[in-house]
Amino acid sequence: MAAEHTPPPQVKAQQQATRVAQRLANVGASQAQRHVTAAEQSGNANCIDRTSSDWQRVVDLARAVAITRAKRRDTITHGEVKWVILDELRRLVDAAAFEDLLVAIGHEDDGAPLGAIIVDPDTGQPSDDYLLAAMERGFDEPPATLQRRVYEHFG
Repeated sequence: MAAEHTPPPQVKAQQQATRVAQRLANVGASQAQRHVTAAEQSGNANCIDRTSSDWQRVVDLARAVAITRAKRRDTITHGEVKWVILDELRRLVDAAAFEDLLVAIGHEDDGAPLGAIIVDPDTGQPSDDYLLAAMERGFDEPPATLQRRVYEHFG
């Protein structure tokens, strides 16, 4: 009987994304980055990479949060994405795995490079490594054009 009331996976994912987006809005970009930096510097960080059994959960979570932000026609910082993963899964994503994550959140049928709206807080731009990866996938427009494509696709 309880199984009849269990929402489908996509509904559960949207509910999680909404809940996470609300918490993220309460924390803010700079506070999120401070939490991530403190966790990274603690030496007790439980890091994740793409070989981990939790990698797909990380990808799904980052994708859901990025789509939520894209629907608002807004960017999200690296620190905010890392904070969401840390807050939800109690795991950190190191720099090398983070670049893999930015590519992994995109789906071929999106027609837009979702990772383009995930930006460095200092520059407000996607990382050079991400832009090179996007170019390899055929997205060779300037960052503003890539971001506009994301907003149009997901908005």
